[in-house]
Formats: sequence, C-alpha cells, structure tokens
Amino acid sequence: MGTVKTRIRIVKSVEAVENLARSSWSYRIAPEELYRILTDGEERGESLVGFYHSHPFWDAEPSRLDLELASFPEISYLIYSVKDRILESYIWADEGFKKETVRVSKRKTTSG
Repeated sequence: MGTVKTRIRIVKSVEAVENLARSSWSYRIAPEELYRILTDGEERGESLVGFYHSHPFWDAEPSRLDLELASFPEISYLIYSVKDRILESYIWADEGFKKETVRVSKRKTTSG
C-alpha cells in the first residue's frame, strides 16, 4: 500500500497474507483478506501500489500463472527469484507484463 506521485509508486506499508493455495507453485489470496487490506489502506490515505511474491525455483519473470491471475492493471508486480536472489518488478496491462525499474531508498524509522 502506498501512494503514486507522477508515476512513481511509494510503498508506505506492506501486508503479508496467507497463501490459500498452500503451494510453492501457485498462490491465492482470500478475497476478504484483500478487501480488508484495501479498506485499511484507504483509511490511512494509501492505495494499492503492488503485489509481491517469490519464485522459489525459477527466474524472477512472470509465469503463465502470474499472467492468468493478474487482475489489477497499472500496479507493480514484484517477483523475487529465491534461486538467483534477484528482485524484478513488472507492470501489468492487457497486453501482458512490462518490466519496470525498482529503486530502494533509505527509510526513516522511529522507535517508540
């Protein structure tokens, strides 16, 4: 969840969810969990900026399943290849995925 400023997505919060598929080859998010994340984010003034998942045994490129499950256009889909230790990000549109650049910057944190 985060904000978008002139096509730059700024991640403000990250939510881990249970994989209902219980598989290293597939994934499924409970609709009620996604709804909760979206509404909680909206209350904080954030919107959906992307999804992330890992590919344990193959490259950090969208799979056929990733394309079949993609349903949110113009957001980031981050894929981490565990075997190669590489993170890639893609934007999904009707014609498929397009690679995008990811920049990780230092984050200010506070303790309390």
